[in-house]
Amino acid sequence: MIKRFSSVVGLAVLLTLISCEKEEGYGGLASVSGRVYAHDYSNSGDLLSEGYAGDIEVYIKAKDDKEIIDRIRTIYDGSFQFSQLRKGDYEVWVYSDCKACPNGVEAVIQEVNISGKKSKVELPVFEINI
Repeated sequence: MIKRFSSVVGLAVLLTLISCEKEEGYGGLASVSGRVYAHDYSNSGDLLSEGYAGDIEVYIKAKDDKEIIDRIRTIYDGSFQFSQLRKGDYEVWVYSDCKACPNGVEAVIQEVNISGKKSKVELPVFEINI
């Protein structure tokens, strides 16, 4: 009986290993990357500093979907990367200070199309005010 059980378990393990393929995370092997450049103004409108900014939140969603797929923060040099994406159309955005906007910020949005399974798309630099 034990011999038969171990044969069945061995066969099940073998079939599982043969049928496995690499998981693609959110669904793919593509990536989108970019950088964020920030302008820091005083309350009187004078430029205090500018440069590539770390610790800025960047968001991504499928273009025709309301749900955010992911959000990350830029690293010290203003760069970010979303990976494990599928082919399709996406929107990537960051928020910029906006004195004339009702809630004080506005979304700076870039649309991107991932056309290949393993595409690596680099976006133009986002320019924001902080």
